[in-house]
Amino acid sequence: MNGRLKSVRNAISSVGFICGLLTVAEQAQAAEIHLVTENYPPFNFMKDGEIVGLGADQVREIMVRENIEFTIEMLPWSRAFWLAENRKNHCVFTTAYTPARAETFAWISPLGGAELFLIKKAGSQIPSDLAEIVGKFSVGTQRSDYAEYVLKTQGFSSLDYFDDVETVIRQLVQDRLHLAAISSMTFHTLVQQGVEIEMVHGFGDIIGNALACNPETDEALLKRMQNGLDSVIRDGYQADMLKKYTGAASVSALTGEN
Repeated sequence: MNGRLKSVRNAISSVGFICGLLTVAEQAQAAEIHLVTENYPPFNFMKDGEIVGLGADQVREIMVRENIEFTIEMLPWSRAFWLAENRKNHCVFTTAYTPARAETFAWISPLGGAELFLIKKAGSQIPSDLAEIVGKFSVGTQRSDYAEYVLKTQGFSSLDYFDDVETVIRQLVQDRLHLAAISSMTFHTLVQQGVEIEMVHGFGDIIGNALACNPETDEALLKRMQNGLDSVIRDGYQADMLKKYTGAASVSALTGEN
C-alpha cells in the first residue's frame, strides 16, 4: 500500500513539474517582446533577484505604460547582443548607438548617454597622454561592446576581450591588464564603491544609449515602445532614475569635464 501511495505521489509531482514547465513556456510564447541585457551597473544589475538599474527601470516602465507583454533576462553581453541581432521581437539594452551599428537594429532612444573612459589601476605609472599610450599598452573591454569601436578609431590595436565588465575590472586591479575602457557612469559607480581605479582619458563625445531591437520586430510594437520612452522622458521619470542610480542631475556631470 505504501508503495502505491509513493507511486501516486511521484506521478502527481511529475505532472506538477511538467505543468510548471508548460506555464513558463506559455508565458514566453505570450510575450510580445523579449528583453535581454547584461550585468553593467549602474545601467543594469541584479538586486534581490530582480534586474534593476538606470536602463532596466526605464525599459520596464516603458513596457508597463504601453501594456506590452515582455520577458527580461540577464546574459553575457555577446549572447544578448547576438539574440537581438538574430531573433525577431528581441531587444537588447542598454546599447550604445554607433555608426557601425546603425543599420543592425531598430532603435528606441534615448535611454540616456555616457562618455567612454580609459582607466587604470590607482597608483599605476601609466602616463595620461594618449599619444604615449596608443599601441604600447593592452586595453581590456567586453566582447561586442561599443568600446571596441571607439578604441579602434583612436588607433588602439592591442585589445583583450572579456564576457562582462566585472571580469574586466577584476583583471585590471589584479595587474593582469594595463588599461580598461568602461562607461563614465560605471567608473563613477565603482569609485563610489571603493574600487581603486583612476581615469586616464575621457574620449569626449557622449555616446547615446538605447533599446536596440531586431529590425524584423513588429513596427507597431516599435512605435509603442518609442511612445513609452518619450513619455518617460517627458514626465521626468528618466531624470529621476539618473539621480537615483548616479546621484547626478545630468549626464554631463559624469563626464571627464567634471
